[in-house]
Amino acid sequence: MKSIGILGIGQAGGNIAEAASNIGFQAALINTNQRDGFVNTKVEKKYFVPGFNGAGQDRSIGIKAVQDHYREIIDFVKKSFKNIKLLLVAFSTDGGTGSGMSPLLIDLLLDKLSEINVGAIAIVPDRNVLAGNRINAAECIEEISKIDGISSVFLVDNDQMRKFSPQSSKHQIYLSSNHQVMEAINNVLQVTKKSSFYGNFDETDLMNILGTRGVTMISSAAITDAKTTSEVSSKIQQSWANSIFCPVETTGVIRAGLIYEGPENMSKLINVPSIFERIGEPLELFEGTYITDSDPTITTILAGLPFPNRRMQSIEESLEKNKDRLQNLVNKEYTQRYESRVSWASNLKAKAPQRQPGAESSKYTKH
Repeated sequence: MKSIGILGIGQAGGNIAEAASNIGFQAALINTNQRDGFVNTKVEKKYFVPGFNGAGQDRSIGIKAVQDHYREIIDFVKKSFKNIKLLLVAFSTDGGTGSGMSPLLIDLLLDKLSEINVGAIAIVPDRNVLAGNRINAAECIEEISKIDGISSVFLVDNDQMRKFSPQSSKHQIYLSSNHQVMEAINNVLQVTKKSSFYGNFDETDLMNILGTRGVTMISSAAITDAKTTSEVSSKIQQSWANSIFCPVETTGVIRAGLIYEGPENMSKLINVPSIFERIGEPLELFEGTYITDSDPTITTILAGLPFPNRRMQSIEESLEKNKDRLQNLVNKEYTQRYESRVSWASNLKAKAPQRQPGAESSKYTKH
């Protein structure tokens, strides 16, 4: 049984839970809309918050759903996951249910699940989303960043997916990112089950890394055609830039993992100071070396990274540029009126003749 559980919140989170369930993770989902959750057929454990019918991209509705039913929600989570060491709450930052519910729910789970680390898989929207989605994402990520006891936060970046697949549909991008993030986590979990004479990367190592507060990313680099230490380091650094996660922007990785799989001769080209030259050497590094006949690959896990200010600024900059226009739109919603110029013509409308009752004698006289 895998030691990491996936709790999907909202439609996007439910789809990640579906991808996780497909490869053997314990998974559950919570939603305010039953129709969204019913499509996740592989996820057996579902909780639909009573009294709600979706959040309509309104974060306040997601927050209220937790406030009104947090006891039932916490009880559902406790019953849904057994013998896990880390619970990752998966959600989109730009919607209503996931974006609204998740920060508060994570904070509550940290109090109620005292023996389990709680982290997040948060989807960051691409820069083409509209103003309301941008506002939700900015508010949500700010709230997540302020949770003191949170473990690893994986920021899945739809901008990265769009960059590498510009012709793909939204559905294809979402499906691919859900699959890739769960495969990345699953691959490092599988490594912890392997044995090596040269140094093992075990589950304790992984949990030490993933228990780190801050942003976390996982990437793999094929180094088959590398000839020098510098080329190996460059390929690893390029894998950070080309991953599905928000790119590394600044120095400051706290804990890291470095896993080599391949022929022994290629392992000699690994130079740790060279690899971490651009982002700073981590406080702790956990390594695993597995000599095989397969093509040489290096997987790195970086944890404790700062939240990506430049990436978030790309989401917020259009809001700043259009601040006055957007504020005017909001004000206009409550003030706009239409004044008719032909109100004088209302008496021209056809009217049914009025019948006045009278005595029969008067009618006899008239005729």
